[in-house]
Amino acid sequence: MASFLKHGIRLGLALGTTTLAATASAQTRPAPPGVPEPLSAEADGAHYAPWKEAHDREADPEPPEFQFISYFFTRGTVTNQLADPSGLRGVSLGPIAVGEGAGSSTRVGKESTNYYIEQRWIPVLAYKPHFVDGYAALRAQFEIDFTWGLAANTIQNNQGGGFNADQVNIQTKNINVALYPTQKPRALSILVGTQPVYDTIYDPTITSLFDVVQTGYKLSFMGTDATGLSAYFNDFYGIGKVSFIPMGAAQPDKALTGDARFSHVYLFTADYAYPVMPGTVVGATYWHLEDRTKGSGYAFEGLVPSGPSSGALSAYTGTAPFAIDKPSGHVEYVGAHFHHNINFHTGPFAASGFTMANFGKFESQAEETQRNREVKVRGVAANAELQYNYGKTVDDRVTLEGMFSSGDSDPTDDTYSSPFTMNYYGIPGAVWFNHKTLLIFPFTSTVSNYTGAVTDISNRGYGLVSGIATGSYDIIPSKLNVKLGGAYAQSMAKPLERNGLQPGRIIGAEVNAEVKYHFRYLMTVGLHGGYMFRGSFYDGNPQITKNPWAGFATFTWYGF
Repeated sequence: MASFLKHGIRLGLALGTTTLAATASAQTRPAPPGVPEPLSAEADGAHYAPWKEAHDREADPEPPEFQFISYFFTRGTVTNQLADPSGLRGVSLGPIAVGEGAGSSTRVGKESTNYYIEQRWIPVLAYKPHFVDGYAALRAQFEIDFTWGLAANTIQNNQGGGFNADQVNIQTKNINVALYPTQKPRALSILVGTQPVYDTIYDPTITSLFDVVQTGYKLSFMGTDATGLSAYFNDFYGIGKVSFIPMGAAQPDKALTGDARFSHVYLFTADYAYPVMPGTVVGATYWHLEDRTKGSGYAFEGLVPSGPSSGALSAYTGTAPFAIDKPSGHVEYVGAHFHHNINFHTGPFAASGFTMANFGKFESQAEETQRNREVKVRGVAANAELQYNYGKTVDDRVTLEGMFSSGDSDPTDDTYSSPFTMNYYGIPGAVWFNHKTLLIFPFTSTVSNYTGAVTDISNRGYGLVSGIATGSYDIIPSKLNVKLGGAYAQSMAKPLERNGLQPGRIIGAEVNAEVKYHFRYLMTVGLHGGYMFRGSFYDGNPQITKNPWAGFATFTWYGF
């Protein structure tokens, strides 16, 4: 044992001596060719001071308390769709050929070619004071719209482009407070006040519009602004949204009984989704809509009533009015949706879609009526889109999308068998923005003119089957893009007879082309043109005697 210890001590001393010698040799040995000599402590200190000065962030300014975002848009239009609305001049909404004197009364035919330029500016102001430590933010969004050369020196929204200008025309889009209990807006946010209300599950105040229109129900059931309370969360347990939205109020019994109490329309929504894999989200929805206004509410105060019995509103939004007096009732919504890789972050294929069923009942509160005592609501809609990114940029892609909605051959009877969207309460209240067409569905880059063959997915209650295909290519990557598209649409049910003729189901087919040039970051000019071959759906309709066509020139600038 002693001999073993002696040999171990000798071995340890030998190894230690060898290590010290090697270390000393390495410290004095010159560096290999091409490798700089190590710095001395003094030299290293001399280099640290310039490095610290270059990388020190202590002198950086604090994040600003105020933030400004600007959206400026101008569109020039030449088209053979001529609107003659009974309300605002230069403003048109709703489906073409809806009827003489109804809605925007848009006709297509002889001597209907017209030209106009319209302009929109939307400023967004955000205030995040340092003293709230990231727990809250105040946002306000306004809108100024007008047609060039139309109206001046007065008070009216969507007007003011005339000589002198000087128009009072600022519209309040929304103003709200966002509360962030965790100081992480994407983890938990609570919106209080007037806010964007969309049928996506994501908080629209911090989510790109390009993601909003491709997720959830793609604004086809709800897409507007309203006042209410919404909560959004996104964490390990999934993605969720809960909201309460008062949609309207009226005093339906004041004139007859002196009862001055308000009755309301309100919407409660609950949505949940789970990311089953990166970029792939699956979700479910339940909504409850309650209407106790007896048809006395307004979509355009004092002029256009709201609710399921409003023929005036339906002409502007493309829904079907119910044949019922003073309706009160409810509608329930149950749906499911998904989206996969919509920004092409995980591969070249993307997909999205949804299905939504609505059911409910409205009862007449009129003591005497010759119309329906009640109308049952039974409708369903479904959508699916596939995309393939074949090139270097995200705009090198081909897309195929389909939209389906159930139809009703007689929307005036006691059962309504088509989707019930928020277009029954807003003007408009739902705008399907993802369709990529110009005429069958309205061109979504718009200001005050939003007309097309179909403006609500119910297609005036007759239902819808539509297919849309597009292909786009960046001639100059991320700079110059060309897109070609085609679309087809028909109703699910045959329309009611018109002027002694039975119209068919084919709405039409469209071909379109678009060119966009991004000459600065978020600054784009575009040329867009489309032609629609009208179908038998318009047989016997004197308001459409030629095929619709349109050409647009656009300028868009996002600034922040």
